Amino acid sequence: MNICKRVLAQVSLSILFVSSLVAQDRTRTVYPPLPVKVSVRATQPTDPTYIPAASKVYVESIDGLPGFENNLVAAFQKKQVNLLIVADRSLADFEINGFAQSQPAGWAKIIFRKGLPESEASIQLVNMRTGFIAYAVASYRVNSLNGNKSTAEHLAKNLRQKMERDDKRLRK
Repeated sequence: MNICKRVLAQVSLSILFVSSLVAQDRTRTVYPPLPVKVSVRATQPTDPTYIPAASKVYVESIDGLPGFENNLVAAFQKKQVNLLIVADRSLADFEINGFAQSQPAGWAKIIFRKGLPESEASIQLVNMRTGFIAYAVASYRVNSLNGNKSTAEHLAKNLRQKMERDDKRLRK
């Protein structure tokens, strides 16, 4: 019986030893995640009038002057305004709407001066998520050689300058 007890004790010890080895293989050391450094300056400002570069913009038809939105999109390209023009309103971050008007030169202008047309336009850039008007600008051109084209380019240039000022202010 003594021999049986010894054999039984050795078997139980070996089973205990093997099971502890298997348990050690299964356990893994889990280290806590490394702390992430949070930058102090946010990437997106809380200013509702901020227009980020490469924003998606939907250009709605401009009232008063059919086809002026085409001049406006072309002016964005020419003046290198960093906006992405989309054809689907649901994809846009901002929407441009406005009013444009052009008047040919009157008879007095034609007789006494060059006789170039007058052109005026105004646009609003509306943030689609918040509903805020992020930017509004108007242009009035008297005796403009290319009328609607130069008015659209003036609006595009002003929008580009506003975006550049915002980026400069954000970097400070």
